[in-house]
Amino acid sequence: MPSATKKTHFKTLQKFQADYSPSVFTQYESERTGMRVVVVDQPGPKVLGFFTLATEIHDDSGAPHTLEHLCFMGSKSYRFKGVLDKLATRAYSNTNAWTATDHTAYTLDTAGWEGFAQILPVYLEHVLVPTLTDAGCYTEVHHVDGTGHDAGVVYSEMQGVQNNQGELMDLRSRRLLYPEDVGFRYETGGMMEQLRRLTADRIREFHREMYQPKNLCLVIAGEVEHDDLLQILDGFEGSILEDIPKPDAPFRRPWVESKQTPPLRKSVIETVEFPEEDESSGEIMVSFLGPSCNDVIQTAALNVLLIYLAGSSASILENTIVEKEQIASAVYYSTEYRPDTVITFTLSSVATGKLSQVEKRLFELLHKAAATALDMDYMLECVRRQRRQMKFYVESSGSFFTDSIINDFLFGNKDGSTLRDLGSLKEYDELERWTDRQWREFLKKWISDAPHVTILGVPSAKLSKKLKSEEKARVAKQKKDLGEEGLK
Repeated sequence: MPSATKKTHFKTLQKFQADYSPSVFTQYESERTGMRVVVVDQPGPKVLGFFTLATEIHDDSGAPHTLEHLCFMGSKSYRFKGVLDKLATRAYSNTNAWTATDHTAYTLDTAGWEGFAQILPVYLEHVLVPTLTDAGCYTEVHHVDGTGHDAGVVYSEMQGVQNNQGELMDLRSRRLLYPEDVGFRYETGGMMEQLRRLTADRIREFHREMYQPKNLCLVIAGEVEHDDLLQILDGFEGSILEDIPKPDAPFRRPWVESKQTPPLRKSVIETVEFPEEDESSGEIMVSFLGPSCNDVIQTAALNVLLIYLAGSSASILENTIVEKEQIASAVYYSTEYRPDTVITFTLSSVATGKLSQVEKRLFELLHKAAATALDMDYMLECVRRQRRQMKFYVESSGSFFTDSIINDFLFGNKDGSTLRDLGSLKEYDELERWTDRQWREFLKKWISDAPHVTILGVPSAKLSKKLKSEEKARVAKQKKDLGEEGLK
């Protein structure tokens, strides 16, 4: 007779099935450390893991980004770089990671549950109990090489993006959207000047503060053996209790228990130069603070409205600005889901001398759309298209639910009520009943009449030359200050 499954410290918070997908969601929480687990049971050959930590920082030091690299350099039991990846390869697995403004996620992509289960505790130890040596920080983050130039994996990565058009415009937009005590304002990848000063002790301090089981959510999708998973996690927790902050120590939940974003009081327009030899065309970025990501109806309405405004060549903005008037090559939109969702329109390849006029034309079209009757047949088609696309993506992508689960972990209710919204698409049934008046009031509230931040991106050959000469002079001074002995 088989033995009974050993009891673990994990309790089941909820279990439910989506009514538009065969996926079954199960949410667990450790009563010992507070670690959370969300399993999406779905048929398929792969098991996908996304080990997510809410990472909030109020500076541009890049500490969150450095840990994304340093956690792969070794752990308490596996002290050498490359061991994790070699073990993962033998288990038919791939590892990776990314750093966003509000979280850091470590991924594990495995062919089948057995390999995933084998690598899981090894991977989690690298995340929660890494070595974080001075030597690792030196090579991976920043150092000066023998020629006097700055090097390091993280530094080189940020060197490649810090002064490009998109980064400069986005950073200035964030500086205007958020005050200094709100973490969304900062560049979590790290600014070069701060990466040069970042210490290993500061990185360790940030790891100890944020990389705790109570601030970790494991999102796992595929064919998962639940009992085996909980046994593995229970044993792993027991092995690290001496290496982590006490589970019952006070902890402030990042983002949710931090100072919230104040509303924008007025619209702001600023010009940002970016280095570019061709000065003929620039870019326009317009950002708004929208509804809460926890409001299902408002979020779905926003997605549909953006499709209506700029989702195809038949939409209002794209058809007028690109097809008819040809004052931009494209109109893009994007959303960043937060307690105050960021809505952004980007107009690309706009003639440099007409940036201000085109920005005014954008708002003329938005105001006109809000003031006159909408094409409700097309709006209804946008609602139905969005619902169809959701069902299509569920069927075609094993990681479809990942972003929504991560957002719920970051900003949702701890009782799991907001996660349960993933179980249906009933919000689109309600949107089908919205009237022209409701849609136009929504458009006015969040976009056409809302305070906004506009960044006019202006190309500058002069700035390009200036940055090159300043970097050349800085490196020359650095070589002189270090001398021959310092460069060895």
